[in-house]
Amino acid sequence: MDQAPEQKPRIEGVKYRKATLHRTETTVIDGVPSTRRVPYEGWEPVPPIDWDEAILRGAAWVAICFTIVAVAGGTASIGGLLDPLVPAVFAYGMGSCFAGAWLFCTALEWRNRTLPERARPARVAGWFFLLLSMGAVLAYGHTKDVLWAGAFGACLDIISKGAWWLLLREYAVPLDEGVAHWVDEQEQKLAGRALLASRFRRLNGRAAYQQAVGGTAYQAADAILGRAEAARSLPEAAAGPAPEPAPAPAPAVVIAPAASSAAPAQDPAPVVPAATAPVTPAAHPGHSVPPVPPAEEQHGQGDEQQTPVPPVSDISRPAIAAICRKEIGADADVTDAALVAAVLAAGHPKKPNLADTVRRTAQRVDPTRKTRKIS
Repeated sequence: MDQAPEQKPRIEGVKYRKATLHRTETTVIDGVPSTRRVPYEGWEPVPPIDWDEAILRGAAWVAICFTIVAVAGGTASIGGLLDPLVPAVFAYGMGSCFAGAWLFCTALEWRNRTLPERARPARVAGWFFLLLSMGAVLAYGHTKDVLWAGAFGACLDIISKGAWWLLLREYAVPLDEGVAHWVDEQEQKLAGRALLASRFRRLNGRAAYQQAVGGTAYQAADAILGRAEAARSLPEAAAGPAPEPAPAPAPAVVIAPAASSAAPAQDPAPVVPAATAPVTPAAHPGHSVPPVPPAEEQHGQGDEQQTPVPPVSDISRPAIAAICRKEIGADADVTDAALVAAVLAAGHPKKPNLADTVRRTAQRVDPTRKTRKIS
């Protein structure tokens, strides 16, 4: 077991007080240790009194007392002023709003004490509400024919407000422009994340509610929108126009060979376009004309007789939404990887964002995939 720590020697001029301290004690049984905290009596140094902090705390309590008296006096005065117009409960409640208004602005000014630009509207509004409260108390004194008493009563509000104004100046720390800009950026990032998270929670909750109570109308609308979004997300190659066919080759001109001296002269063979009729060789006397093979048999006999066939894009493959709907209908827990494999097997090209497109399409087909963990 650990022994109790020895008491450190006292330093001359430092005050000490007796207190309960703690030490760690480790017990080992059968090679397994167990540590616990054991209290013991000892002496600890007493820190000196921070008079600056004590004075500021005292000033804060004085300002709080001023505020309580000013709010009570202003509420009583303004409530008495409004008592002939409305019932007493509402009159005094309305009177408390005058002091509560400038207190509210003082709280906002305290909240933004390190950012003078953001605290300025609250400071201006606080002084304006203070003047309204003072004017109401002064008017109550005038109705009682004691205008001087109303003036002194109105000074309670300005004394309280002035105390808070001086106290805020002690705690205010104006920031440099660069530091203030950095603080604003961090606050905007945090506020943006919080706002986006709340929006997502609200939208997910609304989607779950609509899916639960929407019925067939909601399912039909979801299917229509899912097909429309899937059609927009098809690859550009499938959605693009088909390539234009290659132009037909120029017509071939065939001239019959010269006839022998014994045979009569033959007219040259007519010009026959290659795209409309096959080329027929000139016939020699005494020889039969061989039959012309069909176009399928002529393909491959020579480069000069081959017509290039333009590639045609395959646009007959099913859409990604249809593939996802089929796979999810067969197995509701089908993984995203299996859906991507099915899309690739259907003939869709492999693109970098294909997995994200398939995942979003599957979530539109089955919105419960957003809340269920599909591994």
